[in-house]
Amino acid sequence: MMKLPTNQHNRGFTLVELTLAIVVGGLVLIGISGVFAATRNMERIFGTQYNAATQLHITQMTMRRALLTLQILQDQGNQASQSDGVNTEDVQAYEDRSRIILEPDPIYSEMLGAWQPQRFEVVVSAAPIAMDLGTQAAQWARLTDRDENSLDFSTADASGGVIRSVFELRPDGAREQIMRRVGLMDPDPKADEKMLLASAQPTGWTLWWRPILWTEANYLRYGGTPLHDAAGTQDEIRFRLAGAIPLVKDINVCSWTIFKSDEKVTDYEALEMSELPAYAEFDILLNSGAYASWMFEIDWVLGDDPLDLGEEDSEGSNSGSGGDGEDDAGGGNGGGGPGGGPGGSDDRPGGQGEPPDDSGGGGIDLPGNNNSNSLGGGDT
Repeated sequence: MMKLPTNQHNRGFTLVELTLAIVVGGLVLIGISGVFAATRNMERIFGTQYNAATQLHITQMTMRRALLTLQILQDQGNQASQSDGVNTEDVQAYEDRSRIILEPDPIYSEMLGAWQPQRFEVVVSAAPIAMDLGTQAAQWARLTDRDENSLDFSTADASGGVIRSVFELRPDGAREQIMRRVGLMDPDPKADEKMLLASAQPTGWTLWWRPILWTEANYLRYGGTPLHDAAGTQDEIRFRLAGAIPLVKDINVCSWTIFKSDEKVTDYEALEMSELPAYAEFDILLNSGAYASWMFEIDWVLGDDPLDLGEEDSEGSNSGSGGDGEDDAGGGNGGGGPGGGPGGSDDRPGGQGEPPDDSGGGGIDLPGNNNSNSLGGGDT
């Protein structure tokens, strides 16, 4: 009698074995993901450190070159008497503007806290950084400012020449937003949106170097004070910010110190060679924790103020044409007479323009619990 074969089933995974395999596989995936995440995080950290080190290096070289190429006056009395094209009454009424000016930035005079941003204005015989790093629109503004019978701050290719310039601090992203709005930089809606979200609690500062063009330099010489980035018409803003170059971003705190006559000071002016300091120091701390402290030697050449050179070059063609502050493309940016400031009136003798009103809205909150202060009245 034949016996029918019974059904035989192949043995599979039990529920316990399947669960164990899933757990082990999950742990392996988690480990691999952790390795990739750690690698990506290290790349981000190293990238941030590299960028900070690069920016600090560029900043150090720019400052060093600036302080090794100062253009100083030898004798104020002789200089005033020998300068052709300088109105004697104006010279008596207004002293020559100092070639080195270190001061607390008046824009942030109401800023709360122990630290206040400084501005460091210097006259140099050559630009300490390649001015071609600025935007094409900025190059246009420099050339236009020079062509309108004003000061030849640099050579035709914007690579050098005597220039009055300034190191100054602005909240991260604030100046870029204004430059985009007036056409000095390409539009970037994402950056503007990011700036708007961060404006409630800005966290860092950007150190800028920029040339001071004829219009602003002449305005400062005849009693004007440094203006907010957003103050004035769009053309005035363009000319004021033309050529501005960011050096280092995400600054927590930084400070200049001048050593003069066995004393370290943070408020200083120098015009003549005998007033030069022994050296200068700069300390900077970034939000990333990077810190640097630099000591700079001082070297100089003797020469005229860029404003005096501009007056000599434009003698007879600039007199009596001060800006009236009404036309964006015209009087608001013309060099005017010896005292015609940007947007100032030219009613007084000698064309001594009044500093424009820089108050108003359009402000951007500043780091350091300074919600009551803002970057001036903006353009419309």
